[in-house]
Amino acid sequence: MNKQKRQALLGVLISTALMLGFLGMMVAVVMPSLKVFAASAAVSYLADMLLHSVQSTTLERLRDSRFGLTIRFIIRQFLLLGLCGAMVDIDSFVVQMTAIGLLMLFALQLVYGALLKHVRKKRQELPYTTRGLDMEGLGIRRMPHPFLMDKHVRKTLHLDIPLFAGALGTMATDKWQYVTYGGILSVSAAYLAVLVLLPGARNALILPSADEAIDELNEELAQYRPQVALYFTFAAISRDFMYQVNMWLESLEALDLRPVIVLRERATLRYLDATSVPVICVPKAEYLARVEMPELRVTLYPGNAGKNVHMLQRHEVKHVFIGHGDSDKAASSNRVSKVFDEIWVAGRAGRDRYERIRHAVRHDQIVEVGRPQLMSLHRWTGQPAQSIPTVVYAPTWEGWTDDACYTSVIPAGEKLIEKLLAHKTRLRVIYKPHPLTGTRSPAAGAAHRRIIALLQEDNVRRFGRQMTDSKAAARKLERIDKRIAALSERGVRSPYPDLTEAERTARIRRSRNQAGDLYWSATPDEAHHVVLDRIPALNDCFNHSDLLIGDMSSVVSDFVATRKPYAIFNLEGLPDDQFRNEQRTASASYLLDLECNGLGEALDAMLDPRRDTMAPYREQLKEYLLGPDHPPSVVRFNAAANDLYARGLQDFPIEYPDHTRVDV
Repeated sequence: MNKQKRQALLGVLISTALMLGFLGMMVAVVMPSLKVFAASAAVSYLADMLLHSVQSTTLERLRDSRFGLTIRFIIRQFLLLGLCGAMVDIDSFVVQMTAIGLLMLFALQLVYGALLKHVRKKRQELPYTTRGLDMEGLGIRRMPHPFLMDKHVRKTLHLDIPLFAGALGTMATDKWQYVTYGGILSVSAAYLAVLVLLPGARNALILPSADEAIDELNEELAQYRPQVALYFTFAAISRDFMYQVNMWLESLEALDLRPVIVLRERATLRYLDATSVPVICVPKAEYLARVEMPELRVTLYPGNAGKNVHMLQRHEVKHVFIGHGDSDKAASSNRVSKVFDEIWVAGRAGRDRYERIRHAVRHDQIVEVGRPQLMSLHRWTGQPAQSIPTVVYAPTWEGWTDDACYTSVIPAGEKLIEKLLAHKTRLRVIYKPHPLTGTRSPAAGAAHRRIIALLQEDNVRRFGRQMTDSKAAARKLERIDKRIAALSERGVRSPYPDLTEAERTARIRRSRNQAGDLYWSATPDEAHHVVLDRIPALNDCFNHSDLLIGDMSSVVSDFVATRKPYAIFNLEGLPDDQFRNEQRTASASYLLDLECNGLGEALDAMLDPRRDTMAPYREQLKEYLLGPDHPPSVVRFNAAANDLYARGLQDFPIEYPDHTRVDV
């Protein structure tokens, strides 16, 4: 049983114990029975604490069922009052003390929560958030200590335990001291928590005005003098979408020009990878319009989004659509792209896609720059490079609507895996789905889970057990994960507050490389892999495979850089010639239908280079899709940026707000 299943099972067991605890308390109130109530309450408290330590969906399901954490504590407290009323007089000392203590505790919990909410709200009103810029001149104080803020609801709710135990003790012994001291302890702890929070909250609320903050940012930017920006905005913010930005970070860092990253949603900073490039996040358009970058002449856009217009209105800047991958999908040749001054594509294929859209873009708007992200890929040697022939299945996701379902996961994913596992030659399978697989379509999610189950079951057949990392490797990976998490923290939470962003980035990348190397060495060579996390990266999966099977997506286009054999699903069932003509990425591909016919031909090409009939076409397609090997794409990308910047300077010489011109 893998870790995910163990966590899910543990979550179910703990939630069952939690429900039994509450059921036991209800029964104890009816009986009434002090012993049964005390035991059931202890089980419910313990289960509540344990439930937050497991990684499962149980907490979400409880919240969705109107049985969230706060509701559970309120129900438990009402049951305590109910037991008091059932066992003693309603106007007895224990009932009065319990009720007064709970009310006072509730009031202090409200004060604590309201104070933190007010601090967070005020901090959110700051015009921007930055990374990699020295904003000490603003005098912004740090937020209260993370212990006072993280999971504060759970921490303050558990302060009722002394009062709860004291009330039960008084009912059991008829001694007033238990409920009195328990109540005093609970209320005093809550009052002390508020007192401890107050100084930090007061400091955190000492904030500059919006005008002061913008002026300070402009001063810092005037010293840094950014020349090129990467601009990103997206309505649905999650880690799954931030790959669109993260894939370009190293390319930005390699530019001759001084880069800056401009984000629009604060949550994006949480998912932005480490980078030495300065970052500013400006949620409101009115503040973005006041951000001064006089030397900025090029802005790069990895996505098409409505809020792009807030940057596009800068007339002195050349605006470039760079996208987040080249493929034959409609999104890779969107008519909306004509609002940009230039469109940078990987190779001639990208140019042809746009030129097929009549009146959409001009020929001179399109610039071929290659794919700098692919420099780490290993080239095909003509035969399997792995100790066991390895197939990577990397399907795309289901898309935004059912009208254009691009993924093979639903109609053919299981059949493909079954055929691969049943092949006469022992194969290894790496399953690397798109991170959004199953997020919109329940059918895609169900098929995705069945594919994972098939691979896990075959690992059990091969090795007599479910494959997991060795204990030593698991401990090393855990240490590396903790190191990366610690390095990723900033501000008061960071154990490395004095690191520059460049030093932090270098350490994080070294740690990820170590984790990637350890990932492959931790399991037997013949073990299948289900890759759902960031480590190993997609390029790493490519380097550990001999054949790709995928859908029409940029993953296939990128894989072409290896010159290794690959196969694509013809999901619409078009005639092969028509499909290859319409989808140029498929012109050097082995084609599979929904029954996986054609798979044998693709596997033969991987296993025997003499039967690889598509090899010469892949060489041609690589240059067509991704451009020539020389000069390298990193050089071409940099040259395109330099050229466009120079033209931008010609059109709009640099002029600072005080009307002085400078030479760059």
